[in-house]
Amino acid sequence: METRRLQYFVQIVDAGSINRAAAVIGIAQPALSQQLAILESELKVQLLERSAKGIEPTEAGRRLYVRAQVILRQLGSLTLELGEAAAEVAGAVAVGLPPSHGASLGNPLLAKVLTDLPRVRLQIVEDGATALSDKLLAGLLDMIVSPVRISEPSLEETVLFQEELFLVSAPQLAPASLDPAAIANLPWIVTASPNAIRGRLNAMFTQADLEPNVVAEINSLPIVVRAVEEGLGVTLLPQAAAHEAAAKGRVVLTAFPAPGLRRSVLLYRPRNLPVTPAEHAVHGLLVNQARALGGI
Repeated sequence: METRRLQYFVQIVDAGSINRAAAVIGIAQPALSQQLAILESELKVQLLERSAKGIEPTEAGRRLYVRAQVILRQLGSLTLELGEAAAEVAGAVAVGLPPSHGASLGNPLLAKVLTDLPRVRLQIVEDGATALSDKLLAGLLDMIVSPVRISEPSLEETVLFQEELFLVSAPQLAPASLDPAAIANLPWIVTASPNAIRGRLNAMFTQADLEPNVVAEINSLPIVVRAVEEGLGVTLLPQAAAHEAAAKGRVVLTAFPAPGLRRSVLLYRPRNLPVTPAEHAVHGLLVNQARALGGI
């Protein structure tokens, strides 16, 4: 089996069309169709089927799509490692970050890798905790930062820091009291469940036998922060997710009374898989960067 056929297959699935994939790859559509037919013949299964939405993978195709991404990523990293001097750290490393820490951890990590590990190709994937966990377990990521604990024996866990959660609002909506009964009626803008912060918010109000006044569910951190800046509602976030807007005076971060609302931010990577020098180096940089951040 040629790896280029796996690449072609992944690109067809991503494009949802053989014609679109052929245009992206830069080969004729009949030639791409032929390569797909050869791959299906080698594997003795049908990989794609036509639907009203275009081309979609069969059950076998979905399994191959996940495995092919892992294989191609590992081959790409190996090519980088073997193509460099033995003393130089090289390879591809894929890191998953939650939206709340994409900028606060991702940008400094990228800058550090570009400076200290110029032969390492860093991939940063931003997604929710559940999706990042699934991708890590599927082999699509080398390590992830998660604001929720993952109960999986095959993963190694490192506690990075504890962080506080704040009620974030425009100055005119800042509450005089954080009594649950008082803030339940505020216009809450939240992410849809399942979500780590949404879970903490629900738990806080459930404990007080209250229902928050949720006016919008938005699964985009920049949109949530912008909506709060404009006074459309309030939300619950760690300082790392709203410190830029707070520094400019566009939002106010109000702390909850002691003991406050706190959560652990954790780092996960596979426990029993070999660790490449590149993965080890990026892991060290990420741990140092996160602990320097200290849950700002």
